[in-house]
Amino acid sequence: MAMDNLTVWSRFLARHAKAPLVFLCGVRHPVNPSLYCSPHSHPAIEIVYHPTGRGVTHQKSNRNVAFAEGGVVVYAPNEEHDQVMEAEGEDLCLRIAMPRDAREIPRQCFHVPEVEDAAIIEDIRMLSLSRARLSAAEQAMFNLRATSALYALVHLACTRRRESGEGNLKKYVRKAEQYLRAHFSTVASLREVAAHVGISYDHLRHTFKKQRGVSLVRYLNEVRMDRAKTLLAHSSLPLKQVATTCGFKDEYYFSAAFRRFAGTPPGRYRARLS
Repeated sequence: MAMDNLTVWSRFLARHAKAPLVFLCGVRHPVNPSLYCSPHSHPAIEIVYHPTGRGVTHQKSNRNVAFAEGGVVVYAPNEEHDQVMEAEGEDLCLRIAMPRDAREIPRQCFHVPEVEDAAIIEDIRMLSLSRARLSAAEQAMFNLRATSALYALVHLACTRRRESGEGNLKKYVRKAEQYLRAHFSTVASLREVAAHVGISYDHLRHTFKKQRGVSLVRYLNEVRMDRAKTLLAHSSLPLKQVATTCGFKDEYYFSAAFRRFAGTPPGRYRARLS
């Protein structure tokens, strides 16, 4: 199975973690709303920070990335791309050389919107003001800071993706809970819950257990039992009607299930409350 884009970037950096990458150059320039930067590529990694302005970059792979103020686009080496500005702004560009022994080379850019990390921004700002010729000490320092900025951007992108994924999982679980509370008396199969949520049954089952610590079946039965307790305590409905109202197929199955959950038969539970 092909690895996703950020995994490739992460593995590439991990393979070359023993020494910093080599910083090549930095530049900053204003960009007008009408500016069109024609398709081009670089043999180096290119980091483009947009402190102001907004626009779109198009890759040869038919992938489009919209960027706005505070966003960073990191282009892979030899990745053909253009840039179309929609609002006036400024670009801060850095280029980092590819190691000669590079393996698992990234092929696609990644985008990090609204970068607020002061250390990353300061590294990019400082590097974009670099002179054409650097002393050996300056080159070594710039190598470290450029590598650090690239590592930090990949880490930030991975963290945001993970948090976004966790947020989606929580949304699925909440949606399943809401559906079960609203339809506990008529749910015929938990697969219909997964269909309503919009993910596979196995995915929902595992996610729900991980997020809530109980299975979907257990949660559904708890909702049904809570409703049954309310009816037993505050109504005179016969046990058969309580069972069907709460989604159980018959009074006998309901009585057995209630006893397992409450530790006492439903009739005795009602009598005790009375």
